[in-house]
Amino acid sequence: MNFQQKFRLPIRKSVFWPPVLFLILTLVASILFSGVFEENMKGIQSWLLQNFSIGYSYLSFFMLILICWIMVSPLGSYRIGGKEAKPRLSFLSWFAIVLCTTIAVGILFWGSAEPLSHYLFPPSFKNIEPASTESKEFALGALFFHWGFTPYAIYAVPALTFGLLYYHGKNSFELGLMIKPLFGSNLPSFLKNGVDMLSLFAMVSGMAGALGAGILSLSGGILHLSPNSSQVAVPAIITICIVSTFIISASTGIEKGIKRLSLFNLFFFFGFVLVFLFISKGGDFLNSLVLGIENYGKEFLDLSLQLSGKGNQWTYDWSVFNFAMWMAWAPMAALFLGKIAKGRTVREFILVNCILPAAFCLVWMAVFGGSTLGFASADPYMYQESFTENGPESIIYLLFKEINQEKLMTFLFLIGMFISYVTAADSSTEAMASLSLKGQTKDEFRIPTGIKIVWGLLVGAIAFVMIFYSGIDGVRILSAIGGFPAFLFLILITISLLLLSINPSKYLD
Repeated sequence: MNFQQKFRLPIRKSVFWPPVLFLILTLVASILFSGVFEENMKGIQSWLLQNFSIGYSYLSFFMLILICWIMVSPLGSYRIGGKEAKPRLSFLSWFAIVLCTTIAVGILFWGSAEPLSHYLFPPSFKNIEPASTESKEFALGALFFHWGFTPYAIYAVPALTFGLLYYHGKNSFELGLMIKPLFGSNLPSFLKNGVDMLSLFAMVSGMAGALGAGILSLSGGILHLSPNSSQVAVPAIITICIVSTFIISASTGIEKGIKRLSLFNLFFFFGFVLVFLFISKGGDFLNSLVLGIENYGKEFLDLSLQLSGKGNQWTYDWSVFNFAMWMAWAPMAALFLGKIAKGRTVREFILVNCILPAAFCLVWMAVFGGSTLGFASADPYMYQESFTENGPESIIYLLFKEINQEKLMTFLFLIGMFISYVTAADSSTEAMASLSLKGQTKDEFRIPTGIKIVWGLLVGAIAFVMIFYSGIDGVRILSAIGGFPAFLFLILITISLLLLSINPSKYLD
């Protein structure tokens, strides 16, 4: 294959160009009219979250119930790709890729900051004192709710639907495929392209926002360790390193670069937890895990269905916003997660895409969230001052200082941040390239390199410009707004999967 063939871009122009051009226009608007742009975007986001708050919560809850039903339904024994299909990945590699695709840098950043926020500023509808035993218990329960089984069900429902239908017959790599049980093959082209465009836009803006936040966090950590470093050069070097690494990794394919980097990331996560537990002498891990699970069960229905928190700002800012962000990414992530599940049974899929990742996150949150709350209980005013004056990103470094290993743990944390973003960006780039590809490849695990390079450079450029000219909030808010059409689309996908589970032979045999 010569150079020209390798980097030819056989793109779906009607899907590729509109989100790219619109994102560039919004980026220019955020630079030229930063205050007005961000204020308007926040207004739209607030209106959507408030007016569709119940919808987000109820859909998330029903998606989890549906996943539980499928585990025991006849659909659970079906094999993705047909009875003769064989897995392309080992079980461990598959789990590593799924985990690293879905958590990105979220657990690293929010593992300490989120529970502290709930502890210091509990919701008014709970009528509990800030920085009290009751607020600590609620903080762990809310943390487990936001990072437990519900968000993974949001990913699992569309991913399972896509995997089952994509490998059944000769289907195109399109998001509209997931609602085929509802509309058959009669979905108009403009609707299929519209869904693909909106999902691409939400994914690109979300990736750029996450990369911008990651660059700022990494820069802050490096400048924390080396205060004399350049505040311009450090972010620039980090951007180049991250973008180059995930482009190279994604370009080598799922079975090489993405798999190897994900396995490294998985083992790094386990090693990081063990090092922290060893240095902190275990902290209050087991008690936090038990307390978190207990209060997760206690708060589950209330937070899921907004029984007491309906209309409360805390509900909008945390539960609804979190699930809106997961929903914004879910359709695009489903393309990748469904594709790599070939040869696995539906029950195996749910185990690896929902149960095991959620369990991993709960353990992680018990370690770092529980430790943070333990130290904050001894001196809540110091933690509150750091949270309000230095931002939530400062809390993890304060935790490392408490265990007297600030430099070592900060260094390891920065490595984890870097690798975690790269591994998540790998799969996202793969999904974006697959969706914008014209026609089908002979091997669904091998996508042309040129498309991946274009997406990687575009995401990196947007993130870098945001950091230095407009800030990342505007585009990140735009990504959350992109979660609204994804929310509507996910309603249809959920109904489609329900139909599949009730009568699988009708659609899959």
